[in-house]
Amino acid sequence: MNNIFSFRRFSLLFSKHTTEYYKTYLLSAVVLFFLLTLGLGFVCYKSGGSISEKGQFAVFLLAFLGAGSIFTSIIFADFGDKRKSISMLTLPVSTFEKYLVAWLYSFVIFQLVFLLSFYVVDFLVLTIGKSWRDQEFRLLNVFSPRGEYRFGFLFYMLFHSLAFLGAIFFEKIHFMKTAFVVFLLSALIFLVNQPIALALFDVKLEKVVPFVGLGIIEGGRYYNVDPLPSIRPVMLSLSFTIVVLLWIGAYFKLKEKEV
Repeated sequence: MNNIFSFRRFSLLFSKHTTEYYKTYLLSAVVLFFLLTLGLGFVCYKSGGSISEKGQFAVFLLAFLGAGSIFTSIIFADFGDKRKSISMLTLPVSTFEKYLVAWLYSFVIFQLVFLLSFYVVDFLVLTIGKSWRDQEFRLLNVFSPRGEYRFGFLFYMLFHSLAFLGAIFFEKIHFMKTAFVVFLLSALIFLVNQPIALALFDVKLEKVVPFVGLGIIEGGRYYNVDPLPSIRPVMLSLSFTIVVLLWIGAYFKLKEKEV
């Protein structure tokens, strides 16, 4: 077990990584803060000083997935640099410990930093907007008991697992190559899904979204067909399974580089 994980070894590696990259991470956090300020500030200005919860969540989700994917895609950048890769590969630590440091920074720490940055910016922007329009503002609660915004975290898990695997699979321009592969797979799913839906429903299809629902026109009337509530736990379990498999795939790809 000590060959796979040692807390002392891991803590030293985590400390080394933090010492070497804290300036880059701090600069990235500052850039994220200003981008959130720009995005939320623009929406607030265009809406006359207030932002609806849906408007706040739209900015949250776009920034969350976009910034998270870009950050994750460069987490293994050292392995693409021949000079730095030698140093990384010869470190007296296990592959799992290197993997865990990258996973913690790109998945756990990034989410904490993003949530803190978003809520600080959101509160400040809404407070300033309130001074223009004297009305009570509602701060977005992504952890609402109703759970209507929690799917954003599931999306982040999926985007992270894809970007994480792409970061170690590709040696250069990780984000662009990963995004291109994801685009091709998404296009393939849409292309395959359309004829399947046409074969199952002998009606005019207005909207077909894989795994979400479809819209049909029958007798001049529009109907929206959504999955049964009993299917949602199955889809959720399937999503988690895909995410875990991609994370495992990233680990074994990293292990190949060690060999």
